[in-house]
Amino acid sequence: MHITIQTNVSPYTNEDLDTAIRMAEIFLNRGHKVSIFLFADSVLAANKLVKPMRIDRNIPMKLQELASKGVEVHICGLCAEYRGLTEEMKIEGAKFSGVPEMAALIFESDRYINLMP
Repeated sequence: MHITIQTNVSPYTNEDLDTAIRMAEIFLNRGHKVSIFLFADSVLAANKLVKPMRIDRNIPMKLQELASKGVEVHICGLCAEYRGLTEEMKIEGAKFSGVPEMAALIFESDRYINLMP
């Protein structure tokens, strides 16, 4: 089964990204194909230059680990450009995408989860 998870809020404002990451890990371990689409402020989660405090979780690194395990990590390109996220700043394994790709993911996925604020 292909499952797509969309997030919309900034990574350290609430726990939507943590929820998405945990769900992706579980779905991946159960043999499902997983895609994560970072939209609006959640694109900041793909910035590898983020330096969280020592006691906090490193969300960009967690996303990169998921990407290395086969999870597709899509970044809304327009949202990233608006927030100054460049190719050099993004985590490995993530790719800039757009609304047409998001629509295709919604159409092609068996399950679509949108974590709205």
